Amino acid sequence: MNPSTGRLVVISYRLPFHVEEGALKQNSGGLVSAMLSYAKGKGDGSTSVCKESKILWLGVSDDSAEDLANADRNDDQDCFDLVPIHLDEEQQQSFYEGFCNNLIWPLFHYFTHLAEFSADDYNEYKSANALIATLVSKHLKPGDRIWIHDYHFLLLPKMLRERFSELEIGFFLHIPFPSYEIFRLLPRSWRNELLLGMLGSDLLGFHTFDYIQHFSQCVIRMVGGQATGSWLTTEEGSTRIEAFPIGIDAHAFAQDRFSADVEKEKEVVLEAIDNRALIFSVDRLDYTKGLSARLVAIEKFFLKYPEWKNKVVFNMVVVPSRDTISSYREMKLEIEANVGRINGLMGTLDWRPVVYQYRHLKREEMIALYSLSNVALITPLRDGMNLVAKEFVASQPPEDPGVLILSEMAGTAAELREALTINPNDNDEIADTLKIALEMPLKDKKALWTKLQDRVHSYDVFAWASDFLHSLSISANIRKGKRTTPLIDKEIKTIQESYVASTKRALLLDYDGTLVPFHRDPEKAVPSPQVHEILSRLCADPKNEIAIVSGRNRSFLERWFGDLHLHLVAEHGASQRLIGEEWEDIWDESDDWKIPFREIMFAFVQRCPGTFIENKRASLVWHYRNADPLFGGKIAKKLMESLNGALDKPDEFCVLDGNHIVEVRPKLVDKGNAALRVFKEFKHPFILAIGDDRTDEDLFSVLPENAYGVKVGKGSTQAKYKLRDPSEVVRLLEYLAAPQGNWII
Repeated sequence: MNPSTGRLVVISYRLPFHVEEGALKQNSGGLVSAMLSYAKGKGDGSTSVCKESKILWLGVSDDSAEDLANADRNDDQDCFDLVPIHLDEEQQQSFYEGFCNNLIWPLFHYFTHLAEFSADDYNEYKSANALIATLVSKHLKPGDRIWIHDYHFLLLPKMLRERFSELEIGFFLHIPFPSYEIFRLLPRSWRNELLLGMLGSDLLGFHTFDYIQHFSQCVIRMVGGQATGSWLTTEEGSTRIEAFPIGIDAHAFAQDRFSADVEKEKEVVLEAIDNRALIFSVDRLDYTKGLSARLVAIEKFFLKYPEWKNKVVFNMVVVPSRDTISSYREMKLEIEANVGRINGLMGTLDWRPVVYQYRHLKREEMIALYSLSNVALITPLRDGMNLVAKEFVASQPPEDPGVLILSEMAGTAAELREALTINPNDNDEIADTLKIALEMPLKDKKALWTKLQDRVHSYDVFAWASDFLHSLSISANIRKGKRTTPLIDKEIKTIQESYVASTKRALLLDYDGTLVPFHRDPEKAVPSPQVHEILSRLCADPKNEIAIVSGRNRSFLERWFGDLHLHLVAEHGASQRLIGEEWEDIWDESDDWKIPFREIMFAFVQRCPGTFIENKRASLVWHYRNADPLFGGKIAKKLMESLNGALDKPDEFCVLDGNHIVEVRPKLVDKGNAALRVFKEFKHPFILAIGDDRTDEDLFSVLPENAYGVKVGKGSTQAKYKLRDPSEVVRLLEYLAAPQGNWII
């Protein structure tokens, strides 16, 4: 399947360029490099993407749209149409500095003690996302593909999906997604809205499989999602979840190592270190990077292995970031104090153990340091990915490569497995690993580097962008295939017109999850007076023939609906009571067949708190709605395996998974067969069938082409249409019972 050829629309917090002295200047960041490479077609020999259509990029900027449009630009920059987003100072403060940087950033990086929970900031975050959704909407064209980036816009996918249901929407998170225990610290309404906001995408991209697992657990436990393979399904629809570890322009780093500017910088570095080994690190100023802890580990190394004194230099580069904030200024002072203390304790007239630089490095300076370093020491306490590790590998000389020491808390560690991984909180391990790296034989260094550079080159920035966008198009097509049409306005009117025009109508209604919401205690899930009254009015119309086709037993259905002029089908078709007739048992065998299955289910009830067994006339049901969603789901799969293993007569009985249930029943008994018995050949001009779970798919499968099948809630279905919950089912039936009314979602 070929990816879409529509225009690409990128949304990120910042634009990729700013105006400086009348010309466009590139902003820093891996995303900018990635999209430049993708736009130029670099990396796979393909032609430039921007020759077909420019990439539209929206982001916050201090520049005006006019200044951006009129600025001088080179051919690469001409691949983009730039739309600036302007936020007023108050909104910027609450949205960006407040919710994004004072809550999401520390929380998602596990620094929970730094997280600030402000309702005002969250409201501004929602307002900013809504404002940007409105701005984006003004620039969209049919066939556009949208790629939204990072934690600033977690609500944006759903906002755009609600406006443009057919859009291809992708979202990529550049920071870690935290575990369930961390994410649940957010207020309930916030976290649910953030999860559902992200799930408005066709495709959700994360750096690592761990982040996928964390997100999936949150969706399952917090918003009742269901996971099937790489898809997550909620009442909002289905979204594909995949890992796309962002890459770098590895070829450019490898080539630039030979440039004249880099050679000049190498000479400066070589003169400064004076034949000593070089350990190098570069990070922006941030508490997630573990900068002070890294210095303590360096001190530990020199104390533990004094033979390396005066033989190695640690060059620590810290890139300025947010240093107007008091906590960051304090962090900077702590780093400088540690540098001064170590140099004061161990340094000599001709040797400084730590060379500290607090500034931005030019590209040629960076590559020179990469290529000359014997060791790269990258020890963040938590990092979404960390591209410095990949840049170091790509810049190394094959004849004598350096060694990469990498924190296991960086997302890159899951990808660059040949690196020497350490725990950033273990100073002894870091010190010991530094010694191993510095003393590693050349043969071993080459073997490790060869594998690392193969990975860095094979999955570079172009591959990352191309892979994501290709997967987005495929995911959007699959999602459209899974998608049922929500019953709103136009569709409701079509059904109502067909209902009014028909002289003979069949209505088939499930009960639990359709006419009434689920309840922790099934006996308390009883029909409301409103439901009974609407059904009574529908039954009074001689054109209507109505059947309630339920998994409930016949005594329950008789108690609540026995006074109505309609068909009752109990236990998915094991018993039925047609209008004007007595109850008839379709399945009337003894219960002996249940004995081995009951014993198995009982063992699983003991293993999984909150579960129970329901004994029906023609089936045995294990309920786990009240259990922990993740644990209950896992136990349900194991239960199904055990039950299937106990089937002596697989042609006669079957094991089914329903809506938080596992059921064993005769194959003869299902809602499809029951419907065909009740309605014979389905010759009604108007047929409406509504249900919510796996058992209703048997019913949908036997409906004729002209029927209106309606799925309630989440999950894939054979039905043509969809409603969100039982309250909407009641409103639909009310609308049909009184067609002059209005349909209001």
